[in-house]
Amino acid sequence: MHLDPIRLDVSAKLDREQRSALGQFMTPSRVADFMAGLFPPPANPTIRLLDAGAGIGSLTAAFLERWGQGDAPGIEVTAFEIDPVLRARLADTLAHYRQTLSVDGHIHGTDFIEEAVNRLQFQDGRRFTHAILNPPYKKIATQSRHRHLLRAVGIETVNLYSAFVALAIALMEPGGQIVAIIPRSFCNGPYYKPFRDFVIERAAVRH
Repeated sequence: MHLDPIRLDVSAKLDREQRSALGQFMTPSRVADFMAGLFPPPANPTIRLLDAGAGIGSLTAAFLERWGQGDAPGIEVTAFEIDPVLRARLADTLAHYRQTLSVDGHIHGTDFIEEAVNRLQFQDGRRFTHAILNPPYKKIATQSRHRHLLRAVGIETVNLYSAFVALAIALMEPGGQIVAIIPRSFCNGPYYKPFRDFVIERAAVRH
């Protein structure tokens, strides 16, 4: 499924102020294909894929194209997208793949940070085997609701992208794998030290 024409069309129509407020950056298909190719062949009988900030579903589509063909195991997709315009396109993307692949898709229009924190706090047992992310890029205010929610589950960070990645790590089952687009800013400086510590304690960087 070629999503680039849809991505370009939707991007041109989205309100610029809203895109800035939500930290939205759409993923080109060639980047999504590269990301999907970074996962090793799945060994689990069922794949539970997380796509938080899913947009129109470019990353999920790339994953399904790469790992959902042939004798692939069943794939459960959990996608989060709060923008109603993008969410409608995301539903179309998943509907397309349901016609030919063993895909069970769940789309959430709720805030991913709030939903993830609730799952972690209330010991929701559902975990993911894979996550593919192009998280939003936007600073988190010190006294914001998001900052307080993240602190409630031991995550201290200053940007939505690192918050999404930290929550994805927390929601992985043992041996789970994450491929995400993130800037290099987390590698240095004091602001991201708590995030770096969180990652090092819970995950290994393979690539």
